[in-house]
Amino acid sequence: MINWAAPAYLWLLSLALPLLILALLAGRRGRRELAAVAGADAVAGADRPGAAGPGGHRVSARVLLSAAFLLLVAALCGPQWGVLAEERRSEGVEIIIALDTSRSMLADDLGPSRLAAAKEAVADLAAELRGDRIGLIAFAGSAFLVCPLTTDYGAFGAALAETDVDSIPLGGTSLAAPLEEARQAFAGSKGDGRVLILISDGEDHRAGYAAAVKGLRDSGVRVYSVAAGTPEGALIPLGRGEFLKDRDGVVVKSRLRQEGLGMIAAAAGGRLLHLAAGTRALADLYRQELCSLERQEFRSGGERLRERFQIPLALALLLLALEPLIGSRGKK
Repeated sequence: MINWAAPAYLWLLSLALPLLILALLAGRRGRRELAAVAGADAVAGADRPGAAGPGGHRVSARVLLSAAFLLLVAALCGPQWGVLAEERRSEGVEIIIALDTSRSMLADDLGPSRLAAAKEAVADLAAELRGDRIGLIAFAGSAFLVCPLTTDYGAFGAALAETDVDSIPLGGTSLAAPLEEARQAFAGSKGDGRVLILISDGEDHRAGYAAAVKGLRDSGVRVYSVAAGTPEGALIPLGRGEFLKDRDGVVVKSRLRQEGLGMIAAAAGGRLLHLAAGTRALADLYRQELCSLERQEFRSGGERLRERFQIPLALALLLLALEPLIGSRGKK
């Protein structure tokens, strides 16, 4: 299957009709001149493609020029087919985002919701990256590596967009789970340029994250915590105008609990940020601190489509080279 890298050049085909009309008008004038000199029978014979005489050669030349024009347009459109394997190299830091996807992240004290604000902040961060690797962990009662460390920001963006409160089936919130998952995700790399950004409203129904924080700190991973929510809090919508209730039927109001988030960041060499300050907080963090960390060289395999514009271009040049020869025969 052929892929076209620059299909916008197809507009040039709109020039084909006026050029054809001009060629036909020129040919008609030539036939009138020939008829005036040699008669109508001579015109009929000369107009056949390949016929002896200047008329036939002009028809053949026009066919060649038309084909050359179409081939040149095809070359400009950039035909591609076949796969070419290549090694990609980049240099940067490694960043894993641990995103809380528990139901409390649907609270709207950060509009339109805590989760939506967090995803916007992460997208702003990803837009700043240049060669860095980024990964994504979704967590609630457990954690899962949704997107491994990659320089494919398109793939990361797609994974981020699909991450929601249904990504993790186990309810509740465990801050230890994403820390342990991040430690395993960083296991294949070394250096000080490794960062975990933990985004949560701070609720923790499992506790026991001290050992996981120590494991990250000992392996050289820096942790930044991002508090998603406000102390005033908000209700947790369930849809259809209903809100989350506790076992006694009382509507639950989810409030930010930043103490644990602050302790995690302080213990692992980072600091606590507040998403309520604006969704540009992570992008600012990258520009001010993360981009100056120790950078590593990354190598990854990739594939790209082979460029095939040379084929129609070569054929067009061949036809253009043949056209003067046909024209010169017509002048003898």
